[in-house]
Amino acid sequence: MQQSNRVKSGITLCLVVLLTVVLGACGNADTRNQTNGKTSINDSSGQSQTVAMREYTDATGNKINIPVNPQRVITTQYLDAILALGVKPVGAASHLLEGEYLKGKIDGIADIGNPTNVEKVLELQPDLIITTEDTTPEVKEQLEKIAPTVVVSFGAGDVFKQFRDVAAVLSKDKEAEQWIVNLDQKAAEGRKKLAGKFKKGETVTIYMTYGKDVLRVYGARNVGHVIYRSLELNPPEYIRQKLEKDPNFNFVYDSISMEKLPELSGDRIIMLVYDEESKDGILKEIEQSALWRNLPAVKNHKVYFIKADPWFTYSPLAIDKSLDEAVNMLSFDPK
Repeated sequence: MQQSNRVKSGITLCLVVLLTVVLGACGNADTRNQTNGKTSINDSSGQSQTVAMREYTDATGNKINIPVNPQRVITTQYLDAILALGVKPVGAASHLLEGEYLKGKIDGIADIGNPTNVEKVLELQPDLIITTEDTTPEVKEQLEKIAPTVVVSFGAGDVFKQFRDVAAVLSKDKEAEQWIVNLDQKAAEGRKKLAGKFKKGETVTIYMTYGKDVLRVYGARNVGHVIYRSLELNPPEYIRQKLEKDPNFNFVYDSISMEKLPELSGDRIIMLVYDEESKDGILKEIEQSALWRNLPAVKNHKVYFIKADPWFTYSPLAIDKSLDEAVNMLSFDPK
């Protein structure tokens, strides 16, 4: 909430002096008295509002009373998914606000830090907080004293399960299903555009370089989602076997040494360059090696270089953007 509103509400002093009290006993800024599926909430102006509530069981098995139609959502992870559902949160973790692909969509969303700044969360007076299993018990306990706090698992399913779970919390199930239908249609159109661009059985390997010495090969999660799932391109045999045993797409990547390049590299290579440091680090070392220069994909000029934004982000809008870039990129031979 803006500074002027906090002054008008008379709670600015309480944010500091009473923070401990608020976290210990739900505080005065957001007092809940639940009866028969409705909650009376004293908002920042001191006005009492009656809000419809419902019970929701989150990823940890906790049964939580949450607003049927939340108005002030904060998230530590699912900003992208929430935006895709047509909801604009009031606050989100720092790392979620860095994506260039979200430019124009995140104006006015407050930064709650990373790790979470609990005092900032309190200032924003949320009526719902969506987090993950990675939130520490100490922080989660503090957040629960501010507003209903729901855990949506990031690691227990693929991006579509995450998306559907977030939608279920926000009562946006139909919107999520329609969004997925639209993405599937776009992917089908992309496959048609690329028909004839690939030889039968042609394989694509996805690598990522990071920092001075990190080299990874990816499966069908994160950067691999668009390539192997949306566009249904063929992975190399090593990754194919991994995916065959991984119906829920929990496999993300394997860290490898340069010596594995000849074994794992397909007919085409997509190289995600995560950061500037890798350009003078591991990527430079790879490109100067005989192992790299002798790869068929390199000799045949079938290597595509991509950046982390939006490819590395495993969330709906990032995948949608990556799909556009992938179809355009693969429609032409690399320069």
